[in-house]
Amino acid sequence: MANLNCEDIRQTVQNGATLLDVRSNNEFHRGALPNAKNIPLATLPILANEYFNKDDHVLVYCQAGARAIMAEKILSGLGFTNVTNIGGLQHYQRCH
Repeated sequence: MANLNCEDIRQTVQNGATLLDVRSNNEFHRGALPNAKNIPLATLPILANEYFNKDDHVLVYCQAGARAIMAEKILSGLGFTNVTNIGGLQHYQRCH
């Protein structure tokens, strides 16, 4: 897991990375990092290729970190080469 601060995340997204929230739709709508895309973990294997190219830089997170670990493994298994697990939203609640 990468330990990024809010400014690191902002800069990485400005440089073209995508924030991927793998929590449920309900969790996402209760609060998410700015400009994040929501693809729940259960649908990630089906939808990943529709939303991303294999070499896109993707920063993946969830609520506490466990689903982000699984998402990182799923994406890597699908051939994605530039995935960074940034852990759980609880670590970034001050990011706006």
